Amino acid sequence: MKVLLLDISAKHIHKSLAPWYLKAYCDRSVPQAEVRIREHTVNDSANSIIDTIYTERPDVLGFSCYIWNIGAVRETAGAVKALLPDCVIVLGGPEVSFEAEPAQSPFADHLIKGPGEKAFAELLLRLAGAAAEDSSPCREPGMGCETPSPFTQSFFDSFAEGRMASIQNQLVYYESSRGCPFSCSYCLSSTFSGVQTLPLERVFHEIDLLAANGARMVKFIDRTFNADKRRAAAILRHILSMQTECAFHFEAAADLFDDELLAVTEKMPAGRMQLEIGVQSLNPRTLRAVNRETDLDAALANLRKLISFGNTRIHLDLIAGLPFETPAGFKDGVDRCLALRPHMLQVGVLKMLKGTKIREESAKYGYLYHQEPPYQVFQNEFMSFDDLLEIRRVGQIVDRFYNKGVFPHSVGYAVNELFGSGYTCFLELGKFFGSGGIRNLSPKNAQDFMLRFLRAHGGGAKAEQAVKADCLIGGKGPGRGGRCGKKSGGSFGGP
Repeated sequence: MKVLLLDISAKHIHKSLAPWYLKAYCDRSVPQAEVRIREHTVNDSANSIIDTIYTERPDVLGFSCYIWNIGAVRETAGAVKALLPDCVIVLGGPEVSFEAEPAQSPFADHLIKGPGEKAFAELLLRLAGAAAEDSSPCREPGMGCETPSPFTQSFFDSFAEGRMASIQNQLVYYESSRGCPFSCSYCLSSTFSGVQTLPLERVFHEIDLLAANGARMVKFIDRTFNADKRRAAAILRHILSMQTECAFHFEAAADLFDDELLAVTEKMPAGRMQLEIGVQSLNPRTLRAVNRETDLDAALANLRKLISFGNTRIHLDLIAGLPFETPAGFKDGVDRCLALRPHMLQVGVLKMLKGTKIREESAKYGYLYHQEPPYQVFQNEFMSFDDLLEIRRVGQIVDRFYNKGVFPHSVGYAVNELFGSGYTCFLELGKFFGSGGIRNLSPKNAQDFMLRFLRAHGGGAKAEQAVKADCLIGGKGPGRGGRCGKKSGGSFGGP
């Protein structure tokens, strides 16, 4: 039985773990199946994806469905069903796990809801006319017992096939735990309970293996990496001991850093570790409304310490559109987060993901949201569409002029001496820029634009000094590809 797992990622540098987990499980449990993986992105044409599938002519075709690829999956799978009517099409992943019936996917023969490894293997056995057998090496269920490692030789060989980026240029995902002990109402992890973890020995072995095979960026997709502080500290100590150029990225909760975690983080070599911390809101009432347990005082104190270490890239997230969050309150949250001087601040708008409690209770807070992926919120009783439109614009400007790290002196001067508010600064910067193409702004044009902006808001000689300081960092002059064209992170500097 020929089985094809077709992955459609968001970008070439994003290599999904899902098909490799499925293949590893089925290779062990379903000897009747020959499982192959083909990798594409949403930027590939539907015709090229269809060509890949038709050339393979699989008996079974599997897709993992997410908000970023569901459109491409539906277009592709619908065409394949017409071309290969005998091919059994199987859909899994969060975009189909919460559908009551497959009405939106009439081309699908089977939907798998929830974790897919065991369910997909059992389906293949049934299709092959074989009885399912328990091939688990452990009596007790759990991630470490039931889930073989996806990091096989075929996984590493796949980087040489030419479609995806080399492993050195790839964001390699790693899952040391599955699930989350918290129940934030906007998060997919709140749709199921319990946390499964891999044995630490396996974690150490696998991250060593990834680094030895050339990985330069490993992103742990554990929902709250430091929920178990002792386990997190053990993993960080192992990473600290490694002789490698590989960096490791974690999603963590700021208030859960204890003295041990802070101490091992402080010892990390510069660039070895990155932290993505979901602040989400600094309004206690908002956090209570979405079941997010956070000690805000501890979170802010720990963030100051983590940023002061200077060795770890800190990425903070805020979500606009949560209950009880007003425009003024969100502006204050942006200002307070920027005052911490993280390397990045992501200003996003709430998405009403399928299966989440906040989506089920959307009428309670007067939510209007897009009915198609990614289900972005339009408005609620606390923020109008205009409010969220302004916040989205501010987020774009923060990303271009703060997160890229292109103008730390200029932005610092503007925030501290001209506006006194990071939110107001980036709002006015967006208004000054107008509807121009931010992403296409050349380094030289960005320099000229920033200087004109500062002068328009009262900046004099200090403004020119700040822009020149940004462009001279690295020994290169203005407009010659120096600091204006170089990424380094978004802390404020002085002129």
